[in-house]
Amino acid sequence: MHRESIEFKRAFSKYHGAGNDFLFFEDFEETFPAGKVSSLCDRQSGIGADGLILVRHSQMADFQMVYFNQDGSIAALCGNGLRCFAHFLFDLGIHKSPLQVETGNQVLTVIGKPPTISIYLPLSKVIQWERPLKNRTVFAVETGVPHLVIFVEEEVDVVLEGRAFRNDPSFAPEGVNVNFVRMLSGGRLAISTYERGVEGETLACGTGVASAAFVAHKLGKVGKSVEVIPRSGEVMRVILDEEIEVMGPSTKMFEGSVEV
Repeated sequence: MHRESIEFKRAFSKYHGAGNDFLFFEDFEETFPAGKVSSLCDRQSGIGADGLILVRHSQMADFQMVYFNQDGSIAALCGNGLRCFAHFLFDLGIHKSPLQVETGNQVLTVIGKPPTISIYLPLSKVIQWERPLKNRTVFAVETGVPHLVIFVEEEVDVVLEGRAFRNDPSFAPEGVNVNFVRMLSGGRLAISTYERGVEGETLACGTGVASAAFVAHKLGKVGKSVEVIPRSGEVMRVILDEEIEVMGPSTKMFEGSVEV
């Protein structure tokens, strides 16, 4: 029995990007059991993480990133996950910058090396602009995945209010990520994000940070370069040009092996 169980152990590493944490597995043979994702990400009975990322070969880029939300659903993109993806490869001895990564149906560029890594995202696409909804004014954009940006002056119950917006019928069936944004001194932004797939608040969200900066700049609230402070308190920087550069910290937490 012992020898048989060892054969099914897989090595993993855990990283976080500005507090947004992920489990990484090499999956070049494409044999990872997707049905195990939610149990591995469970913070009570598993290892615990906001998401799980598989590293695979790609025919159109240097590597492919396959991203699973905490609940096991697949998402087209995770910004902080992509930054940690480059960190994971760096620790494997792959020191390539720029790095081309296939994720969802696109290829994105990553530059830098730990502890600071930048990703380059296409400019956000406006879905709805300055729409009244649930006694708030909301801005809906797609930055790889759909995001609501809501400017607030007060602290909000991110889980309670975020869940209501995430499940609003107008965004069915996929739902939407929800970002509550406050203006800080010096033209900085503070952001709290409710993420679908986690179904709760996360300490940071890379695509949420990019979406908030995009909307704030379009409204004339900030310049093309802005510091954004997620719930973790770690500083991220967004630079808006022909693409959206999202720069921030990436940290390796630990590694191990698990039966899957």
